Amino acid sequence: MKIFTKREMQALEERGSQTGVSLAHMMEEAGRALALEVEGERVVLLCGSGNNGGDGFVCARILAERGCRCTVLLTQGEPQAELARAAFIQMPPTVDVLCTEHQREESECALRAAQCVVDCTFGFGFHGELRGDPARYLALANTLPALRVAADIPSGAECDTAMVSENTFRADITVAFTAKKPAHVSYPAKAYCGRTVVAQVGIPARLIDSSPATHFEPDGTYAQFHLPAADPESNKADFGKLLLVCGSYGMAGACIMAARGALRSGAGLLHIAIDSRAYPIVAAAVPEAVFTILDFSAPDWQDKLRTTLDACTACVIGSGLGTATDLLCPPVFDYFAHQTKPLLLDADALNYCARTPGTLEQIRAPRVVTPHPGEMARLLGTSVAQVQAERLPAAQQFAAKTGTVTVLKGAATVIAGPGQTALNPTGNWGMAKGGSGDVLAGMTGALLAQGLEPFHAAVLGAYLHGLAGDLGAARFTPRALLPTDLPGLLPEAFRSLEK
Repeated sequence: MKIFTKREMQALEERGSQTGVSLAHMMEEAGRALALEVEGERVVLLCGSGNNGGDGFVCARILAERGCRCTVLLTQGEPQAELARAAFIQMPPTVDVLCTEHQREESECALRAAQCVVDCTFGFGFHGELRGDPARYLALANTLPALRVAADIPSGAECDTAMVSENTFRADITVAFTAKKPAHVSYPAKAYCGRTVVAQVGIPARLIDSSPATHFEPDGTYAQFHLPAADPESNKADFGKLLLVCGSYGMAGACIMAARGALRSGAGLLHIAIDSRAYPIVAAAVPEAVFTILDFSAPDWQDKLRTTLDACTACVIGSGLGTATDLLCPPVFDYFAHQTKPLLLDADALNYCARTPGTLEQIRAPRVVTPHPGEMARLLGTSVAQVQAERLPAAQQFAAKTGTVTVLKGAATVIAGPGQTALNPTGNWGMAKGGSGDVLAGMTGALLAQGLEPFHAAVLGAYLHGLAGDLGAARFTPRALLPTDLPGLLPEAFRSLEK
């Protein structure tokens, strides 16, 4: 599904108007769509001075015509936009209009008595922090037991970044006009949208389908299209040779989970390079793998590693490396500084990059990184709270700066690549357990080994990983779901795509 940014939506609306769909008609349809979601007889509409307020005036007129007691609160004075002024004039006299600046007591009383509050204060052009009367009345609305409905985007949320201001409107229902925007599908703004309903306001579907969008939500169709095709005469070499440089003594489980994820995602041959002390544990759990056993006290261990690297079609490094990190990262990174085959960096490999700035950029191979918020914070030199407040910009800026496909894990995982961003719709809170990311690293590495472009492998890996998690949550409940359940659920996930 396409996700439109502010500029992309403005361009789409302009194309719509050029084909005969006036902005006035779009406003009328937007107001009608809002009115369909309203419940209750006493409705208060918080209206700004722009066209988002105009949507509210249309909604108030329609609700009044069907017998609702409507009150419009002008939180920024009278409307300034031409279309909004026209809609304001068309409201019947049965709609009460109060200016919050000059009629504060009456405005607060009306708002407190509302059964439904409709937020039409700001549209997709909002940026920065809420202040003044908009902040005051949106904050009050958030404390009320009334149904809360937002027009297009909850006021206080930024369309493109999904960042939110203090006192952002907490909607129960958000009516997204024409299509979803990044704020509807990425946190933290997504948490303020409630249930998002997409309403068409007159722009022809052919224009929406043909308009460019840099953001999207993958679905089953995307997954089917990008899964590697299988030839009945294939052999294991045709499905790629994945090398895991993962696991260490005391952290063998991370390697095992990455390995199971890789095998269940179709890797033709799985090779694991591992500390000799951890080898017996991993070998017993992953009999399908071939091993390069590394004795770091032996003088030839780097030669053995390089021979193994030469044989692979993709490599994953980092999951559970532990104390072996500083030994293994330098030779692997040096190798991929001169390669065109892909490298995925996870966990301890990311922490190594954070400790040695510039290391990641020296790797010339196509790269995918899969940080959780803590690892992303270390890479950016900031806090976890800051990363979570700016998930979309954090992933996109890191991807642009380093030339690396960046998978910022978490709710609505962000996959940022060259000129495009995916917001993953699958997954659930039951996956927020240590080990889930190791499975994802192995899955994505297997797709890289099979020849997928890094961005597509990252998007498909995240989608299937979350889909397996959703199947597991339905079977075991989210609380009881384990990371080790995920590889075993992948056959069902792949089968569901065939259906």
